[in-house]
Amino acid sequence: MLRCELKDINGQNHLMPQLLSLQVDVDEGVPADALYALFPFTPTAELCEVTLYDGEDPIFIGVIDEEEHICESNGTYLKISARSLAAHLLDNEAMPCEYDHPSLSVMVERYAKPFGITLGTDSNEVFFGMQSVTKGTSCWKALKNFCIACYLTPPRISSTGVLYPKGLAHNGVTAFGEDGVRYTRLREVKKRCEEISAVHVKATAGGTYSRPILNASARERGVCRERYLNAVLTESPMKSADAMIQNGDSKAYAVYLRCDGCLLGTEGNRAVISDPILGDTDGLYISAVHYRMKGDGAYSNITLKRRTF
Repeated sequence: MLRCELKDINGQNHLMPQLLSLQVDVDEGVPADALYALFPFTPTAELCEVTLYDGEDPIFIGVIDEEEHICESNGTYLKISARSLAAHLLDNEAMPCEYDHPSLSVMVERYAKPFGITLGTDSNEVFFGMQSVTKGTSCWKALKNFCIACYLTPPRISSTGVLYPKGLAHNGVTAFGEDGVRYTRLREVKKRCEEISAVHVKATAGGTYSRPILNASARERGVCRERYLNAVLTESPMKSADAMIQNGDSKAYAVYLRCDGCLLGTEGNRAVISDPILGDTDGLYISAVHYRMKGDGAYSNITLKRRTF
């Protein structure tokens, strides 16, 4: 059962006895997750934080951006808009500086830890190169630039404030279909226009674009969409080309499901679908969960993408 606890600026916690409506949006493509909730009005000091629990487990911890008191003929209500802890990284500017061979631990210490964000891995990779944080760069962008340079993928901060430098963690498995989570609607989308059939790489200053990295699957299916990558200043040119192809493959296929109930907390899970018409589909993961609850009805809109890594 979902329940909300609000904290005011005096440090006092308020367990809200009733949720009239709730919307939670979790998407790996958006740095900060969002929460919108409506309650019967309860007098409190100014509110600043929210925690959403599923039973005893917190599934969303965030900062309150907006607080509204609504007075109508049928009652008085409290409405809040909040974002997960990643909002702090978006809202705060990083101090301009130059890094020589920065490590993950240094970047986390400076740009994530001050805001209560913890690291969800034991790794401490080092980027062997220079990295600049210029005036006007947010803490999020500084951290994102490091992860893209070091891991070739943007980081992900969970709804509860855990940082995954290589993107969403893929630990659990969620099965959809008759023997798993039932869905009331399925939409499968294929976008050939997103696939890249080849990336031609220039790896040295005096060289040419003579090192093609081919996407065999796309080429076999008649996809013709090529790119050129100047990777002279890139630490791993071939990995950068592979990342471009994988990014295109990820955008080229998606499955959208509508399921009854709450599936918050499943983002990142491996997904398996058993459909009587489409058949069995594997090799997917949950990239987004959009939960809606109002009155007695609740459902989750799920986005599944192809796992390319």
